[in-house]
Amino acid sequence: MMAKNPHILLVQPLEVAAMDWLAARHPLAYKPSLQYDRAALLRELGEVRALVLPPQVQVNAELLDAAPHLRVVARLEEGDANTDLEGCQRRRVRVVQAASGVARAQAEYVLGALLLLMRRGMGVRPLSASAAEVPVVPVGREVHGSTVGLLGLTATAHAVAPLFSAMGAKLIGYDPAVHRSSELWGRLGVTPLGLADLLGRADAVVCLMGYASRYRGLFNDRTLADCRQGQYWVSVSRHELFDPSALADALRARTMAACIIDSADASLTEPGAELAGLPNFVRTPGLADNTIETKVRESWFILDRIHEMLDLPDADFDGQMSTPMPLTL
Repeated sequence: MMAKNPHILLVQPLEVAAMDWLAARHPLAYKPSLQYDRAALLRELGEVRALVLPPQVQVNAELLDAAPHLRVVARLEEGDANTDLEGCQRRRVRVVQAASGVARAQAEYVLGALLLLMRRGMGVRPLSASAAEVPVVPVGREVHGSTVGLLGLTATAHAVAPLFSAMGAKLIGYDPAVHRSSELWGRLGVTPLGLADLLGRADAVVCLMGYASRYRGLFNDRTLADCRQGQYWVSVSRHELFDPSALADALRARTMAACIIDSADASLTEPGAELAGLPNFVRTPGLADNTIETKVRESWFILDRIHEMLDLPDADFDGQMSTPMPLTL
């Protein structure tokens, strides 16, 4: 699986069977170390037609200049912060993302995490007057009859909304990219609200928003001041949406009863960080979408798009963004 002049270069791995399938049909190389060596990556791109990259590797004019035969840039993760979409379109390079592949895994994670938080199974410490006394476990809440706020009508929201509804939760939601008159809200059984109104009403908040630089620090001291007292939060969004200082203040003041953020960035809880040591804050290390099933769905979706694009005649190739991955995969 190491062609001398590969047409497909994998800097991020696909599922093994998917990689073998591609390698049997196209010259392919798998070189994960290139994500750490920009100069070496650019040197490898002369004959590359399809490129699979992790999210931190930038696709910009420099990379596109180094890859004159490039037709497909594929990413397993959602988000375009490190991809020059306009530059790719000008050069007729298709951008493929398996964004919906994580939806079911994230939905399960969100539901499980919120159940644990509301039953005080995570993010709290047993209360006791002294070490000699039996600890008093705080009384929890039920999802049934609670108001759950969904931030972002992403593919994960589509998967998790029916789960919460089946448990008897009332769903409210906010998405700056979806108008309140959209029929999507009704289809998911979610009442659209403004952000401040949602935070003031919800017993629990699930953050599913996609990240863009304009939303960096969206949840700051002004925004979180609108939170209902004792609110529970679970987030599978990029942690950059949160101002760490404001989040820590909300947790200390118990405006937020507890919060779980799923993020592989260990700096959130390293010694000296704003959130380090808070008993009602939990960081899980990228567990939400880290399942065997997710990797299989994403890999075969990416594989199918790459194989399709490389087999297309040049005249039929449009260089547009790929359509979303079906939730049924």
